[in-house]
Amino acid sequence: MDKAPIAFDQWQKCGKYFEWNNHHVFFQRGGKGDVMLTLHGFPTSGWDWVWVSRALVEHFHMVVPDLLDYGSSLNGLKRACTIMDQADMLEALMAHRGIKQVHLLAHDVGDTVAQELLARQNENRLSFQIKSVVFLNGGMIPSLHKPRRVQTLLAGPFGPLFARLAPKKKMLQGLAGVFGPDTRPQGADLEGFWPTMVGVNGRGAFSRRIRYMAERRKYADRWVNALRDAHLPMMLINGTADPVSGGHAADGFAEVVPKAKLARLPGIGHFPQVEAPEAVMELILRFHDCIIKKTIGKSAPNEGQTATA
Repeated sequence: MDKAPIAFDQWQKCGKYFEWNNHHVFFQRGGKGDVMLTLHGFPTSGWDWVWVSRALVEHFHMVVPDLLDYGSSLNGLKRACTIMDQADMLEALMAHRGIKQVHLLAHDVGDTVAQELLARQNENRLSFQIKSVVFLNGGMIPSLHKPRRVQTLLAGPFGPLFARLAPKKKMLQGLAGVFGPDTRPQGADLEGFWPTMVGVNGRGAFSRRIRYMAERRKYADRWVNALRDAHLPMMLINGTADPVSGGHAADGFAEVVPKAKLARLPGIGHFPQVEAPEAVMELILRFHDCIIKKTIGKSAPNEGQTATA
């Protein structure tokens, strides 16, 4: 894993804020071209994208929010936020920015938020248009999601207590454990993730955020069907060494959405954008180049093709 191009504290200093329902929502923006709305995963923030954002802003106007209760987005009432809340906030943010069309780039819980946005578009009630989606590792097929022990503890009845008392070292080890065997952050690089994990809402936010796992089970049919019913270009970039949503999840995605593109990154874990940023950037740009040329399938990797990280 390469060192982060921008430290989390520096990332925080150059963003903007948007007020929504007692939330002080932090987001970054920059670049020119089509809008790329970029959604991060659990338990971190939009800072995850710094490994690829410098290249992508050369091609897109990127909007990178911290989801509700994550990172630098202050949750004023300290209440749990649902996936529906996250989608509502994003619709409001796009309206606030005057954005009518977006390409989505999503990871982990961001994938689930993207699925809810797709479901709304399929129902003709989304306030903006999604033109394409690139997913990274995530529990898009809930039955294939394999949560880690730390996640299970946070989601359990003693989750709030565990969130406050679990040793920092244990939490960081849990994060490192979902990376690939040769790309795991260590030392100062691993420590660099702690501020983005805790964010401005503190440790108590961990057990609130993790409730999305129960929501995935509750709305499994809705969100899986959102993928099946979508009529737009889609791609999954999957780190196959991810114990949570790796190669087994990629196989399931290919069965559910055979029309989508799939690129597998051997040896890469749950955070492809951090572990293999150059490969991820190349795949995203090739995918979008195909959309522009209206020849999807000729340049982007075919279903089941393996990419080299």
